[in-house]
Amino acid sequence: MSEVKDKIERRLKKAKITLMRNPKYVMWSGIMMIGTTEVRDDIPTACTNGRDELYGRAFIDTLNDKELAFVVLHENLHKAFRHLTLWRKLFNDDPRLANMACDHVINLMLVESDTNEDHIAMPRKDGKVIGCLDKRFSKMNAKQVFDILKQEEQD
Repeated sequence: MSEVKDKIERRLKKAKITLMRNPKYVMWSGIMMIGTTEVRDDIPTACTNGRDELYGRAFIDTLNDKELAFVVLHENLHKAFRHLTLWRKLFNDDPRLANMACDHVINLMLVESDTNEDHIAMPRKDGKVIGCLDKRFSKMNAKQVFDILKQEEQD
């Protein structure tokens, strides 16, 4: 393994261990231990199949440590909330909107868990947040968000 590839995989492992040691996020440690964690060149950002996590090497390389921690928690919350099974009907109906709805729920939860960004921070590019984050969806579940997004797309 090249030195660059090894460095990125070490950063990911360090992010997970740091989160598991953090009293604020220790409750997600068991979820982080489920499945495999893989860094690949053919993944544009990060994703999960509900058990395993896949991270794009180039994407990780653009993130600072707090952003990487956010992404790790984000993927693991998809696993914890069983989004791919619980909301199977939504994913069958419109996979893109279902993923966006689930992302809104998770991202809002994570942002609200660390408003000062002491431990985690939503990824940014050129100073702008990358990802789904809309405060009007606060306290909603993925189905509620999905219905609003679908209605707005139709309008």
